[in-house]
Amino acid sequence: MKWLVCIIIGVFGIIACKENNIDTAAPDGYLGNTYISHRYKDRLSAVQLIDRLSAVYPNADSLIRAQYDVTVYRIFYKTHNFQNQEISASGLVYIPEIRHYFAPVVCFQHGTCIQKQEVPSIAANLSYYVPFIIASETGAIVCAADYIGLGFSDGKHHFYEPNEEANAVVDMLGSVQPLLIKTYQKITFDDSVLLFGYSQGGHATLAAQRLLETKYDAHFHIQASAPMASWFSFENSSQLNVLKAALPFDFPGAYAYLINSIQSTQSVFSSYNEMLQSPYDSLCSILFDGTKSTGYVNSKFPTTFHAALQTSFVNELNSNPDNNFITALKKYDIINDWIPKSSTRFYHSQGDEIAFYDNSEIAYNTFKNKGGNVHLINLGNYNHFEANIIAIDSVRNWFYPLIKIKPY
Repeated sequence: MKWLVCIIIGVFGIIACKENNIDTAAPDGYLGNTYISHRYKDRLSAVQLIDRLSAVYPNADSLIRAQYDVTVYRIFYKTHNFQNQEISASGLVYIPEIRHYFAPVVCFQHGTCIQKQEVPSIAANLSYYVPFIIASETGAIVCAADYIGLGFSDGKHHFYEPNEEANAVVDMLGSVQPLLIKTYQKITFDDSVLLFGYSQGGHATLAAQRLLETKYDAHFHIQASAPMASWFSFENSSQLNVLKAALPFDFPGAYAYLINSIQSTQSVFSSYNEMLQSPYDSLCSILFDGTKSTGYVNSKFPTTFHAALQTSFVNELNSNPDNNFITALKKYDIINDWIPKSSTRFYHSQGDEIAFYDNSEIAYNTFKNKGGNVHLINLGNYNHFEANIIAIDSVRNWFYPLIKIKPY
């Protein structure tokens, strides 16, 4: 713990010298300060949290064990995009109102958003309140990144790009202690981390875990990681069958979003027309600028997304496993080049019609065969949205005995 005290003292000293620009040089394996600025966002007492949730969930008072009041700040911090260019990103930090405690950070990763304003920190949907619940029930600090290109972040969001997902989550950790100091909070981040997320958030969770374990293992201690119901294996799962055959899929916009991401970051083809028929080729190049809603984007593509694709592209997907698109897509898989050391649980429902269950089976088996510290929890036969609530409740049951706040 002595090294933590030294870091805190060092940060205080730098604040005295640089009132408006905290900057620390971090040794190798340690994340430096990433804080830029912050704004007050919200505050809910434990009673107010129950009241607000009860308006939507009538029995919330019997399900939620809120005990701490929580203040939320929107934070702006430095991170890097897929080209390693420094940019500004945004997110929320939920701080329980406790005094003189060391506390861990729980990182919550939200699901798919296409429009910049759809992130929980702006839309104030259920995912906005989940961190409130975690912070109020446990006393942990909770971080919720908007992701690069979403919220108030610079740049464009690249769906499932693992480096940007990981950077957005991990670099936010470097802004937590400076924020606590700036806001005069009598609580200290103890460098213990728990990670969880659902849908795209599950992929972002695993991407962040990989970065923390392979680059920052000397700095942060991951107590638990729960990647849930996501597209973990593009290469080997049945997820690509929606592109290869005429299969109905309720969220065709997700595949267009993925194609846009791959093309934007890796320039696999000279134009979208090599993958998509007209008018979908032109749509794919303009719909993902952050101004169009998920519902609007989804309505522009056929439920059988296969029908929007060029026949030559489909034939190549089916006949050549080493074609350019799949080769590029393999870089979005996050299960092949490392082994989880921290306790990791995949939560997934066999009835999931959006993120197919074999994604988690393949991820689990890949890691398990290499000696990874992993488990697979089958949530039952629920659809993607029904299983979300069940998954969050399961994570609460796992995380809470692990979360310890320690007085000082």
